[in-house]
Amino acid sequence: MALTHLGLIKTSLLDYPGRVAATVFTHGCNLRCPWCHNGGLVRGPLPSEFKRRYEVLESLKRRKMLLEGVAVTGGEPLYHQDLASLLFEIQELGLAVKLDTNGTYPRRLALLPTGLVDFVAMDLKNSPARYYLQGIPGMDSKIVESVHLIQERYPRRQFRTTWVPVLNQLSEIPEMARVLGPGESLSITGFRNGKTLDPGWVSRRSATADELLQVAQCFSDEGILAQIVS
Repeated sequence: MALTHLGLIKTSLLDYPGRVAATVFTHGCNLRCPWCHNGGLVRGPLPSEFKRRYEVLESLKRRKMLLEGVAVTGGEPLYHQDLASLLFEIQELGLAVKLDTNGTYPRRLALLPTGLVDFVAMDLKNSPARYYLQGIPGMDSKIVESVHLIQERYPRRQFRTTWVPVLNQLSEIPEMARVLGPGESLSITGFRNGKTLDPGWVSRRSATADELLQVAQCFSDEGILAQIVS
């Protein structure tokens, strides 16, 4: 799928740690996480608010003196084989690039030229052995490969887990921690019910504050620098 159309938030103080940034959205994802709150970016037609690629780049060019970077997210940006060309176009505007990924395309991530991406954020959804819960089997080795690649190549990085009650289990935390390795940081957020990709998840209960504290403590006990974020 070619990146002909993109979504855009002109200014964000949250999507790129430490920088005032714009956020660019790609459409399409290879996973089918039932609790996903961005179902419109996963499948189906392009969202009506998406603009042509050149229009988004022109907007970034006009605002580049106000921005310090661009966060490229989705969907899954690496779902698109022409992602690198988009990242080059953003970099050529003098803007740093942050890339969000689900970690299922380690080979495409590895092919991104050195220096093109300043910051990578990866979602670690489950222990690798339970990634079949996202709707596609055979992802376990790819998740491990992506984690290690990011650790080797990107000093500026973030690993994130959205804790989904019942689906996520405390018993899988040791395996998740082994993948990350001692001393790695992990940002933890709680699932919140509402509009989800699978309508059956709309009314599932949200994670409680006490649950998240327990999850963070379990990760900390495994040597992970866990932090709860809203």
